[in-house]
Amino acid sequence: MRETNNPFNLSSDAFGIVLVLAGMVLLSAMDATVKYVVEGGISVMQMLAMRSWLVVPLLLLWMMLSGGIKQLKTDKPLLHFLRVFFGFGAPFFFFNAISLMSLAEATVIFFSASFIMTALSIPILKEQVGIHRWGSIALGFSGIIIASDITNELFNVGALYSFAAALSYSLMMIITRLIGSREGTFKLLFYFHLWGGLVSSASVLLGVGGLTYVAVEFPLSVQDMAMQGWGGIALITVLVIAGHYGLMRAFSIAPVGLLAPYEYSILLTSAFFGYIIWGHVPAANFWAGAALVVLSGVYLVYREIRVKKLEGVTVDMSGSAGPVAAPIPPSISVDSERQ
Repeated sequence: MRETNNPFNLSSDAFGIVLVLAGMVLLSAMDATVKYVVEGGISVMQMLAMRSWLVVPLLLLWMMLSGGIKQLKTDKPLLHFLRVFFGFGAPFFFFNAISLMSLAEATVIFFSASFIMTALSIPILKEQVGIHRWGSIALGFSGIIIASDITNELFNVGALYSFAAALSYSLMMIITRLIGSREGTFKLLFYFHLWGGLVSSASVLLGVGGLTYVAVEFPLSVQDMAMQGWGGIALITVLVIAGHYGLMRAFSIAPVGLLAPYEYSILLTSAFFGYIIWGHVPAANFWAGAALVVLSGVYLVYREIRVKKLEGVTVDMSGSAGPVAAPIPPSISVDSERQ
């Protein structure tokens, strides 16, 4: 068993589990903060713009201290553009979803990304998906339908946005695999936040703020951008960085097959924050459906690992673990990450 330095003198596997659980708490808290900020009057597009104004300068500083601008050189500009284009929809749609429905319901629908990615891997990555994984996909989608009870409403806007977020995230992940590990983690992060920030900032300045837009007059002032929102944006930034760092560290020291099931603890933490802040109590159908989603997702990871072992292939499975509800999901890895 691998060992690693940690403040608790735990084995690497045990410490990895602790880090994953902590990451899920932090990312759930981030989602709750987003919901609170959006409900307080800051539009999703404004929030994404404001977040980029904090994150991009930090990334630029990191770049200058760790090798300079040469880190941004790429021979795959089109794939990076497509990755940002589809990836931008993940936080945009998900953050709008949680403004319209409970955290727990939006999160369980977003987990459909695991099943969408598996299905999309056939036509795009030319991977083979057997009857076992098709069965898991069917089971997972059944769980999502049960948990969200989308059949109870003719047109559930929040559920549609959460599903759109899952689809956007899935396409981003597929493109990330096509880009490959040689491009590096920093390049993926920088281009995502830079271009996403430019799009959201331009949208705000042009008055196209999104579904919950709050008008902003030009020139901008601190009051126009709602000063109370800056504290929330700063907290969101800290939580997402800390959460992703914990997940990256966890999957770098412990097997994905061991850790992946613990990512699903975000369903519990999302339900917890939804209850203590908004008084949302998930119904019995949510827990029944969530159980099917977890079972299906864990089996997909298990099946992938088993197939690779039978083929005699040793691979980094960090990109196959279940997704979490975050702007830059920790499962973004392309053999160099793991957030």
